[in-house]
Amino acid sequence: MGFVGDTLGHHASLRGGETALACGDACLSWRELLENSRRLEEALGNLTGSRARIGLSPRQPFEAICLVLAVARSGRVAVVADPNQTGFPAADLSAALSFRFWSLAELDDAAALPGVHRREIDVADAEAHSPTASDPFYVGLTSGSTGRPKAFQRSHGSWLRSFAACEAAFGLTCDDRIAVPGSLSHSLHLFGALHALHLGARLDLFPRFQPRSILDTLRSARSTVLYATPTQLDLLVRSARAQGVRLPDVRRVLLSGAKWHGVGGDAADVFCGARFHEFYGTSETSFISTRSAGDPPTSVGRPFDGVCLDIRDDAGRSLPAGETGLIHVSSDMTFDGYVYGEDPDTLRDGKWLSVGDWGYVDATGALHLRGRRSRMLVCAGVNVFAEEIEAVLLNADNVGACAVFGRPDPLRGQRIVAALRPENTASPLLPDALRRHCLAHLDPIKVPRAFYMLDDWPLTAGGKPDLVALSRRVAELEDGA
Repeated sequence: MGFVGDTLGHHASLRGGETALACGDACLSWRELLENSRRLEEALGNLTGSRARIGLSPRQPFEAICLVLAVARSGRVAVVADPNQTGFPAADLSAALSFRFWSLAELDDAAALPGVHRREIDVADAEAHSPTASDPFYVGLTSGSTGRPKAFQRSHGSWLRSFAACEAAFGLTCDDRIAVPGSLSHSLHLFGALHALHLGARLDLFPRFQPRSILDTLRSARSTVLYATPTQLDLLVRSARAQGVRLPDVRRVLLSGAKWHGVGGDAADVFCGARFHEFYGTSETSFISTRSAGDPPTSVGRPFDGVCLDIRDDAGRSLPAGETGLIHVSSDMTFDGYVYGEDPDTLRDGKWLSVGDWGYVDATGALHLRGRRSRMLVCAGVNVFAEEIEAVLLNADNVGACAVFGRPDPLRGQRIVAALRPENTASPLLPDALRRHCLAHLDPIKVPRAFYMLDDWPLTAGGKPDLVALSRRVAELEDGA
């Protein structure tokens, strides 16, 4: 099957002088990327053990992707983590996972930096290292209901099979030009970046998420594929509309990380030549399902080829179509397991894996998400999914973003409240109008008791709403009310 990064020599031999990787002012051709990777592999071989974990900061994405590629090709394991974003001190993190952080500067004694003292390399040379498909190559961090980071491990084979599933579902080829405007600390963006290089497609990364700069690159590079979260897409579309920018070269917009509620509208106008593909998956499962035109808009689509679903009740019994239960997934793309921390919502049962998401499969085979177990609220004895309320609020006039939380209540157990950001800040959101909108679509018990309007909307490094920061802000507003 090979390993992540094993196609680099092939691409260098076919299109050596063409751009492989660009980020800001930095740029590498395919031949330069191969030369750079081989020097870094040599340095890693001189400085670290054969299966060592190598800590990498994603703050400089150009350096990070070069290092991840070299680490993977050398048979080592890349731990991609920004301690400032996880809230986990760097010393504690490295001690817990038995690794140390490395940078390109530290490897300079054993390997030249990109663009410095390059030597010619015969791209037909046999690879010095050959990891197997079952070997681990990547450890990422994610946080669950506890807010504490968990470290999940992925093998070469699980991502190679995920690459193949992505190509089959979305028709990506080596002729694409793929843009990934998000932090590589988020597995969605790291996956998109490594897949582009594996595929032989030009990859554009970005030093930071600045919509105007990203739009300029999408236009100048004539990008054909965009990986983004719904929040990132919303910010790009807003900026494009403000500038009068349209991007007809983009043919695929791949969305994940949250439910997308913006089908058609402004996004379709800005990305006027694109098909939008929303896919559902997690760091632990890889791809689960994808929604395309014709699928129910409230669904997350149908399973990828090779993915099986089983919806189960609390007793572990399989449920029929239309009944809500815990989603279990079986595929050959799932993770190895956690190498640090645990998540009580993550369950394995033989070949089946659940990460605590609840939903149902309808009569047509489409999967519908209800919410995450860790975000389930209990109000007056009724189980309520925060995501269900958020979906309703996002369809209200002038709501640009929202997040729903439960606050302690001596009578109900939890009191449902909502934080919102208006689409148009010049037009205020009115609580009475929001309440009426919710009552028209939700049971009264699910209608938020309070609405808090926020001008700023914190995001995680992966481009998702920062629920921890938003919850803290809501608590401050509640306590100060």
